[in-house]
Amino acid sequence: GYNAAVMQGKEDEALKEAEEMRHYRRLLLKAAVAGVIGFPLLISGVTVGMPPLAENQLFWLLIGAASLFALVFSGGHFFTGAWKSFFAHNANMDTLIALGTGSAWLYSMIITLFPQLVPAEAQHVYFEAAAIIIALINFGSALEMRARGKTSEAIKRLIGLQPKTARVIRDGQEMDIPIEDVGLDETLRVRPGEKIAVDGMIIDGHSSIDESMLTGEPMPVIKQKGDEVATGTINVQGTFLFKATRI
Repeated sequence: GYNAAVMQGKEDEALKEAEEMRHYRRLLLKAAVAGVIGFPLLISGVTVGMPPLAENQLFWLLIGAASLFALVFSGGHFFTGAWKSFFAHNANMDTLIALGTGSAWLYSMIITLFPQLVPAEAQHVYFEAAAIIIALINFGSALEMRARGKTSEAIKRLIGLQPKTARVIRDGQEMDIPIEDVGLDETLRVRPGEKIAVDGMIIDGHSSIDESMLTGEPMPVIKQKGDEVATGTINVQGTFLFKATRI
């Protein structure tokens, strides 16, 4: 029931980010619409009270229609997801939301149309509950998407610390090659002031490495033969050879 496409380059990545931003805004809009319908009903119910059901059937039918709009506009994707899960012989969060809000609205509408089915003391409707649940879950999903987006941005910034080229030793010759061409167990040289291209282990020489991007500690760390070095850290002084252990 889900759609997918292969991402091929930065243009697709930009389109994906734009679509995620549109989806984030749609979630906020859906939460706002459902909240505008549900929260006034809740506040009125606990403060001034709502008109009796039996004497104000038309009023409650209008409220039912408004809450149905909230379920369709703001919560339609939950019902669609629950329906797809049903045909896949599965149940998920959409199933729970659809059952809860759908049952609340359906029960309330039946009581509104046929109040004589239950005693007067039991003539309660739950239109506001259905709308508020939809509003809160949409708002929570929007917050989750925003937090996930910030995490992705942090990861991208971290990846951006990796250099674009590396100096490798092949057949006794040193050469600068794109980072994508570095092989496992290949020998690389790092000179003073350069970023370390890939994770590895020092095999010759020693130096002090600025690892603040990993640990937050500003003081350089002394590294010598047999010590591991990490991608994106900075060689402060000295030069050394290391073997690529993770590429």
